[in-house]
Amino acid sequence: MSRNWQVELSSKSLKKTRKYGILGRIMPRSDNLTCMEVGAETGVITDYLRREKGGRWLAGVLAKKWFGVSQELLEEDVCEINPSRIDFPDSTFDIVLASRPEHILDDIKFFAEVNRILKPSGRIFILSPHNEPELFLNRLKEKIGLTLEQYDHYRPGYGTSEVEDKLKNAGFVVERSGSYCKFFTELIELLLNAGYSFMGRKKKKSISYRPETKEEIGKNKLGYMVYSWIYPFLRVISLLDCLLPFTKGYVLYMQAKKK
Repeated sequence: MSRNWQVELSSKSLKKTRKYGILGRIMPRSDNLTCMEVGAETGVITDYLRREKGGRWLAGVLAKKWFGVSQELLEEDVCEINPSRIDFPDSTFDIVLASRPEHILDDIKFFAEVNRILKPSGRIFILSPHNEPELFLNRLKEKIGLTLEQYDHYRPGYGTSEVEDKLKNAGFVVERSGSYCKFFTELIELLLNAGYSFMGRKKKKSISYRPETKEEIGKNKLGYMVYSWIYPFLRVISLLDCLLPFTKGYVLYMQAKKK
């Protein structure tokens, strides 16, 4: 495991690599702009956007446990965010990326706060689990032991019209939306997360659905090595998503502009 274990771990996550891809497509160049990711966790997305899109990017973490993890990778420009009262003046940012609004209890206040800290015509980008009735794998999570508590979620995600309404009420104009990570990618991630969670319960340890620190990875070196070996095959299987061009994906993205 390299010094930047966060980047190495994310490079072996199907959903994370898909996230890099969608951000590369929808996120504009941000040279000379001031931007923030809210929900940065390990800091890998902020790191990617700094390198690929330019500008000044801050990593806003939603919990204290992520502050040091993010800082270990980014070294600077990491802050803890209270989503109900973001500690920045009005009209500070050009772009805010909300990576995990499902982790925020009062998302209505949060969207209003993002509107406040954005400059005129500033933009919010949202990435969140897609919660539509036809996405039946979502209904399996609770049944196989992946609870909202394990994901640290306050809600299972958003339907497209639901988050559109919340953004409009907060003073935004929605510019575009879509989804990614279709059936095969989501199924693989679901089974991997369930397996990791099962191992934790078997060892009678209270752990999340995936490793969160370098120490957790180090304690299961054999498992990580095996996963690294099979990852290329899982990636090939995930490419079967291409056979489902007209179906919705399990991750929602949305772009909106401040009025």
